[in-house]
Amino acid sequence: MVSPQTAIPQTEPEPLFADVIVPRHLVGPFTYTVPLSLRSTLRIGHRVLVPFGRSILQGAVVSLSYVLPQNLDQTRLKEICSLIPEGATTDVPPSLFQLSKQVAEQYVAPWGQCLRLVLPPTSKPRTNVSRYELTELGRAALLAREPSSVKIRTLLTRLGKKPSSFRRSSRSPGSAELLKELTGRGWVVEVQDLPAAQTESFARPIRQTNRNDSGVTTPFVSDPAISWAEPLFEALRGRGPSRVLLQASWADRLKLLQQAIRLLLNRKQTVLLLVGEAERAQWIAGLIRDAEIGITPVCFHSGLSDQMKADIWNQIHKQVVQVVVGTRSTVFLPLTAIGMIWVEGEEDTALKEVQEPRYHAREIAWLRAQHEPAVLVLGSSHPSLETRAAVEQQGVVVCKSMPTEERPNIQVVDLRAHSRGTVLSQPLVRAIEQTIGRQARGLLFLNRKGYAGALVCRDCGQVPRCSACRVALIYSRQANRLFCSYCGERAPIPEICVACSGPRMQLIGEGTERVEEEAKRLFPGAVVIRLDGDTMRRPTQAEALWRRVEQGEWDIIIGTQLLLRHEPFPTVGLVGIVQADAGLSLPDFRSAERTYHTLLDAVGLAGSARAGGQVILQTHLSSHHTIQAVAQNDESIFLSEELSHRTGLGYPPAMHLIALLVSGTDEKMVRDAATIWVARLTAYASASVAEQAVSGQALSTTPSIVRPDRLTVLGPVPSLVSRLRGRYRQQILVKSLEKDPGLEAVRATVKDMERNYQRRAVKFDVDVDPVEMW
Repeated sequence: MVSPQTAIPQTEPEPLFADVIVPRHLVGPFTYTVPLSLRSTLRIGHRVLVPFGRSILQGAVVSLSYVLPQNLDQTRLKEICSLIPEGATTDVPPSLFQLSKQVAEQYVAPWGQCLRLVLPPTSKPRTNVSRYELTELGRAALLAREPSSVKIRTLLTRLGKKPSSFRRSSRSPGSAELLKELTGRGWVVEVQDLPAAQTESFARPIRQTNRNDSGVTTPFVSDPAISWAEPLFEALRGRGPSRVLLQASWADRLKLLQQAIRLLLNRKQTVLLLVGEAERAQWIAGLIRDAEIGITPVCFHSGLSDQMKADIWNQIHKQVVQVVVGTRSTVFLPLTAIGMIWVEGEEDTALKEVQEPRYHAREIAWLRAQHEPAVLVLGSSHPSLETRAAVEQQGVVVCKSMPTEERPNIQVVDLRAHSRGTVLSQPLVRAIEQTIGRQARGLLFLNRKGYAGALVCRDCGQVPRCSACRVALIYSRQANRLFCSYCGERAPIPEICVACSGPRMQLIGEGTERVEEEAKRLFPGAVVIRLDGDTMRRPTQAEALWRRVEQGEWDIIIGTQLLLRHEPFPTVGLVGIVQADAGLSLPDFRSAERTYHTLLDAVGLAGSARAGGQVILQTHLSSHHTIQAVAQNDESIFLSEELSHRTGLGYPPAMHLIALLVSGTDEKMVRDAATIWVARLTAYASASVAEQAVSGQALSTTPSIVRPDRLTVLGPVPSLVSRLRGRYRQQILVKSLEKDPGLEAVRATVKDMERNYQRRAVKFDVDVDPVEMW
């Protein structure tokens, strides 16, 4: 018999452990104990608040287990504080949760940092605002001078002129009591204002609007005029993920986009549209908006307030939004039932994130399209070589060329035949005179990025190039030498050209200011406007200049790439490209491709030949494949030559690249760390070769890192900007025939490097598939 005083032993519940990742640059996850209050509700993917050092951070649960991980002391573990506050979304959608993990793996970034991408935007707590207005009774009392207090008369007089707003948190006790008294007398009335974010315009759910009696959107009817794009619509009607490259003019792409959206909305599917710039996203959203047929897109970009972004995220999460247009981060929004992800201007470098994790929205869009599954449409007037190669290997290419009669006449002017220092050649000057004479307006386009301190031979037009990397050598005024920003090769300044032995070597790169001065000198009666980073630095300046452009208050515009980003830019009678080859001198293996794209965009601003449209390209390299492809309107000239160069020299799309950056305040420590990293990368490859030799596998058949010729490490060399904000910078370039071997080598070695060096002393950055070199 059990004595009443005998205590019944309490069975302690088995401890439950949760692995949590937090949005920090740290190798996680971190293990916490789960409190009893959360055991029945906590699951993988839930967002929780956890203690982290002296802070409380938001994290996500990635695993739950009753088994304590090895080498951990249970007594030292901290407990999860709680789920995130009530009213917020408590978990990350499983598909996005998995996507964040894929981003971490593919871009060699901490999972916690990638988790930030899929979490709901945070917003500041909304503050209630009270507005007090004077009532008719209060006006009468004020006129009768009833208030005896000076404070009351002063306040009533102010309210009579203009209603006043007070934040509850900012009211002093004295004013609160006074307002309470006046409200009680009936002299003032309190009116609650909605927070500003609540009053911002927001798209209504398409499913509730623009319906006919049958409850469906306007029926989709195929347009015979776009029958050339039938492969695109076949992909949209099919099942399973697919990738479509759409190469056509913007007008044709816009028409297809609108038709594709109508088709998908009729199928109760959603659409995600990605672009590089926020301004362009807003412009496109306005173009595709058509309330009559049910297209009411929501625009999402970094320029929105935090509260507005949070509101849009929540509306998308509640599945009341069907079309979203936005910049690169839009690819991580919790849109469901996606039928199509459209990447407009897929070659735009703005689609690549510059901070960790350095993802490319175009590649993430393909990952997401495969998971949904959905159709990924990559739209461009001039696709990147990487995208073209990828889609030709697995996907569908839809192309429509511009009719010959719609193109302008193109004339190439060889500057080698003109005197040194010529800014505007005689053919271009005559063309400007004729254009102004017929009031057709002209554009003088200058690729400002072309100024890179490069040398050019005035006899043959060649520039000194690195013997190993074949990129243009940079001229360092400080060192008075040429050097390669990839492998570090250095060379003295040549007195004669190595190609033709000509003695006329000169630096190239006139700026827009000099072109403006020359235009004003030659055409004193013309109205000249300059559009570049200097004249459009401030928003008010830019707005005023664009207003003048739109109203036609100009004869000649001198501009850089900035004007190519503004939509729509008016068609002009003449486009004069002052230095068509300037971009070719940049120390970048993509310099020819980017120059080609820029020239095509500039040429596209000129009217058709039948309307008198004309383009004049001034160049020192008239025989270069980029110039010839533009002049002859023959893309095949550029593609065949450029792909041959890329394959022979080992650049994308023939090989995969990973750029590594080592930076710190101690120059020697940075240089030593970069040297050690290169040694470890090389040793990793060698160790893999030895392991395979021991296992008896054939080197000739394996696709892994074990073949030395499949992994090349260049560097370390000082970065193009060798010191930035007080930090010295060294660069390493990893090349691999297959993507995985390079990722494996970098992933394994960067962890060792970060363990051996304090992050504040030396920082190690990884950029997979870089679009800009550091």
